[in-house]
Amino acid sequence: MSINKKIILCFIALVVVGTVSLTLLHRSPKYQEQQQAQNAQTVHSQDTKLPYDYLNNVIAQSGAACSVYYHSLENDDVFYNYSGKMPAGDLARLYVAAGVLRQVEDGDLSLDEVYTIREKDRKPASPVLGKVPAGSRVTIRNLLEDMVLQNDTTALYKLIWIAGREDLNQWLSKEGYADTEIGTTQLPQGENSQDTLAPGEKRRLSYTSVNDTVNLLTRLYQGKAVSQKQDAYLMELLRKQPDRNLLGALLPKKVKIAGVQSDQNQQLGAAGIVYAKEKYVLVVMMDKAVRPEESRKTINQLSSIIFNTVNDKEVFKK
Repeated sequence: MSINKKIILCFIALVVVGTVSLTLLHRSPKYQEQQQAQNAQTVHSQDTKLPYDYLNNVIAQSGAACSVYYHSLENDDVFYNYSGKMPAGDLARLYVAAGVLRQVEDGDLSLDEVYTIREKDRKPASPVLGKVPAGSRVTIRNLLEDMVLQNDTTALYKLIWIAGREDLNQWLSKEGYADTEIGTTQLPQGENSQDTLAPGEKRRLSYTSVNDTVNLLTRLYQGKAVSQKQDAYLMELLRKQPDRNLLGALLPKKVKIAGVQSDQNQQLGAAGIVYAKEKYVLVVMMDKAVRPEESRKTINQLSSIIFNTVNDKEVFKK
């Protein structure tokens, strides 16, 4: 056999082996799992005026697992990337507040109902209730306002204890917040039967998604989350929420934002209704932020890009 024929046969063999290998690779469970993960990150959007490529580049440089959802409250414009379940951090406060107000609306609780702050109720990051002596009496209204306006962790877990974590989660599931669960991380342990976890139950984080959070904020704005009365009360609290260093950092100070934010080291989140030329909901969640300061700047930049686009201002694509 001539050398040329041998070379041709070797080339054909290499092509066949390569084709078979590539086919087997594409059919492998690991490859399919990677493709599913990649598809989950694909941006879904309608034909809005938002600069998609620019936003995607900013998201890609966030240094974290980043999920973004924009929804106009005045038309059907949306923009979102991955919207799966992520650690909720302080965004869980929004769901706890809505769940408590549901029980108030149903007559199971009253905003003027009084509870005692026990020593075991105290949690870190409690700027209000961390300063009051054990035995102090507070109302559910006090707890809601401390939780929403001051990010008071003691108020958060006291409200979860009062309303019942299982009852809150059942309501969330019933309302269609499929990615959201109130966890058990800082609930009191074993000091009385009301504080004890179920047998074999492990302590876990709270979870939610940008999709669920956009839906809840949209319903609150429309008066369809709990009731018009309770939604209006919660919206008033959210508008008074003073923290603006994530969604509001690069926006004009006169622009109102009704929302909450979470800044827990590698877990960051910001959710709010922005009262721009066209009102919209924006939720950004980040996990595994190895460079938290850079990730905070990413949230600032995303918010600024969307705000300027909605207000018909030029977006400089540096």
